[in-house]
Amino acid sequence: MSDQAARLREIARQRDAGSEAKPKQAVGVSVGPSNREENPSIRAGRVSFAPSGNRQMSQNQNAPRLANAIAIVSGKGGVGKSNIAANLAATMSLKGRRVALLDADLGCANADLLCGLGTPRATLQDVIFGRKRLSEVMLKAPGGFRLIPGASGVAKIANLNALQRHAILHQLTALDRVLDTLFIDIGAGIGPDVVGFASAADTVLVVSTPEPTAMTDAYGAIKSICARTNASDVRLVVNMAGSEEEGLAVHKRIDLVARKHLKRAIPLSGIIPFDFSVVSAVKRRNLLFREAPESGAMQSIRAIAHSLDSISPDLERNGRKGGFLERVLQRFRLG
Repeated sequence: MSDQAARLREIARQRDAGSEAKPKQAVGVSVGPSNREENPSIRAGRVSFAPSGNRQMSQNQNAPRLANAIAIVSGKGGVGKSNIAANLAATMSLKGRRVALLDADLGCANADLLCGLGTPRATLQDVIFGRKRLSEVMLKAPGGFRLIPGASGVAKIANLNALQRHAILHQLTALDRVLDTLFIDIGAGIGPDVVGFASAADTVLVVSTPEPTAMTDAYGAIKSICARTNASDVRLVVNMAGSEEEGLAVHKRIDLVARKHLKRAIPLSGIIPFDFSVVSAVKRRNLLFREAPESGAMQSIRAIAHSLDSISPDLERNGRKGGFLERVLQRFRLG
């Protein structure tokens, strides 16, 4: 018996020594701290995205948490969706999070203009067709987050061959594993692209204003997303509210209809007041957090960012596997 126990201890010692010599990590992904500028870099499939050396690990200690994917959508255009998305991304980044914003508005991609970055020389489309690496496409935006210009390139994913599909999947899923938060600015309406992107996100913020048409279209977007999947956490943001009471009334109306017809509640993520500072910032192509950091609208955006930051990105992930980008690619039959 003593000989058997000694052999077992020796086997265990050798196994532990081997595991320490070869630590497990996601293939091609580096999540450790870096002395370089907090710039994501992807070279031959390797990704680093400093700062934040305190990145938490999931229950599976061999893999880092996947990015918390937050989609911002609206039933109709002109409700301030892209402006909210960019300022949320900047707010999160200033808190020390690794943040990227994917401009997935296929009809009117304008996040680069709102950030004062001008027209990008390359977009995600160049990555998809192998002309650029993802690190070459990402732009450093005000506040420190990275903007991924999407334009119409995302819609072309369905036409890729197997080799191209593997290459883009490798880069995008690597990015998904080094970000803390990925915001996705999705187009308005209820088209298949909009619903497809939104249903792949962990949290969906549906933006509406107090206008009756905006409320009707916001409910239409909620209905379409919920019909596609019940896994996403769908919330409402009321923008350009004349008062808190008006914002609460908008939420109450949409929530009641959703409870009656969709059998689910729609939580209120926040109310953003109408603010002339927003108009000024958009005209000057400057984000609101720089133009008017103490404005009422910006304070409301910070409150929304704080509530979103408390969401755990892999709390069972609503029963789904993989990150947002991987799920999007699977929706294009790439999985």
